[in-house]
Amino acid sequence: MKKMVLAAPLALVLLAGCFGGGAAKYTTEVNTEELVVFVAEDISGDMSWKDYFDGLKNAGVITYSLSEGMLSELNGVGNADGSYWMLYSDLAELDGVIYGNAEWGTYDYDGRQLVSCAYGLELMPVVDGYAYAAVYVTF
Repeated sequence: MKKMVLAAPLALVLLAGCFGGGAAKYTTEVNTEELVVFVAEDISGDMSWKDYFDGLKNAGVITYSLSEGMLSELNGVGNADGSYWMLYSDLAELDGVIYGNAEWGTYDYDGRQLVSCAYGLELMPVVDGYAYAAVYVTF
């Protein structure tokens, strides 16, 4: 049991170390105060959602900030009073790794069903052709 408990955090550390070396075409399909959507294009190398958002931020397309690893503000709208930024993608599984779960929530976008992400911005990979949505929701 101890080996499994230690293996999961180690896998996340190793996965996180894989990102940061990529490049992309930094564009959004939707960019509002309550919704930011992009479909990954021209991805080269390993990239996380945070890397992609950094590219969008550097290009002046969005503003965002993280707090304790969570998306806390996007385009001037911050988490508050039961409203939060939630992450969805149609990248649910890749190479045997589960990245999303429909039981946690879904978001329909342009004929695609996106599922709630199992990882935050720093650990969620961006893969060519998949859609990614940051949605401001109220619970």
